[in-house]
Amino acid sequence: MEMNVADVWYWIMAVLLWLYVFTDGFDLGVGILCLHTESEAWREAMTASIDSVWHANQTWLVMLGGVLFGAFPLVYGTVLAALYLPAGFLLFAFMARGIGLEYRAEADRKRPWSLVFGWGSLAVALAHGFLLGGILQGMPFDGLRFLGGAFDWFSPFTILVGLTLVCLYAMFGAAWLVLKTDGELQAQARLWGLRYGSATVAMLVLLVGYILLDGNLGHLVGRPGQRGLSPGFVLLLVGAVLCAALYFRALGKGWERRPLLYCAVMLVFVFAAFGTSLFPLIVPPGVTARAAAAPAPMLRVMLAVVGGLLPVLVFYNAYQYRVFGGKVAPEDGA
Repeated sequence: MEMNVADVWYWIMAVLLWLYVFTDGFDLGVGILCLHTESEAWREAMTASIDSVWHANQTWLVMLGGVLFGAFPLVYGTVLAALYLPAGFLLFAFMARGIGLEYRAEADRKRPWSLVFGWGSLAVALAHGFLLGGILQGMPFDGLRFLGGAFDWFSPFTILVGLTLVCLYAMFGAAWLVLKTDGELQAQARLWGLRYGSATVAMLVLLVGYILLDGNLGHLVGRPGQRGLSPGFVLLLVGAVLCAALYFRALGKGWERRPLLYCAVMLVFVFAAFGTSLFPLIVPPGVTARAAAAPAPMLRVMLAVVGGLLPVLVFYNAYQYRVFGGKVAPEDGA
């Protein structure tokens, strides 16, 4: 099938989604891991490790929303309307997470705000799962009218996706803390990384198993309406498993940068596996990227605009990480 400008935007959105899930993922993971310790000194160091970058990481979500609105208005106007409940839950979770993180920095009693930050981060991860799972499992439309119910997004599949993201984000958060901390906290982060890395692999296995058992989800693994896995999906999934194995090896060897690097590459393989299986569908089971896209001239104008903006955002984020690189200072955890 010849690729046109709508297909290009499909993959641009996939890249933006990967950037957001990875960067904001380890932020959320740090929040989730804050629930695993009662030490406010550790929580201080953990929140200090993301304090300078978490706002920048969320620029990818803003970019993703703008691209969805401009390039695929049909998806923006119909799918989000069908997912008002989890989308509203996500907004409240975002607010709780931000309030907890900002207020704890100034509060005398930090524990309540630490818990708000932690539970808010957990709620954001679950909301991501409900939204993503609700789209991936398929949504019935009659033109622009959603034919499903208000709670179609809540299903065993979306619960599995939500729990998988919780484990994945905590795995990313642990890898980030291994990079940014030292001493006992870093040693504990390695243990968290092993625990949540194992849980992530287990959840991915459960997720793929569930997809195989449910014939209506065949579009997610390259077999629409059929059981079994497509060869391309299997090959990319093997790549993700190898990255997970390298992640565990890096934790065991005491390496600091490689665990986070292997997390990023593993996520690339997972995105490529599901993205190539779904393509050209953007909303299963019947809405393709071309059908949902804006007119081609508008997409070309957007390519010029976003093509100029994207390098600026990449440079801004890369520079921010460079400026605030290095370990969390000892006084940040005191």
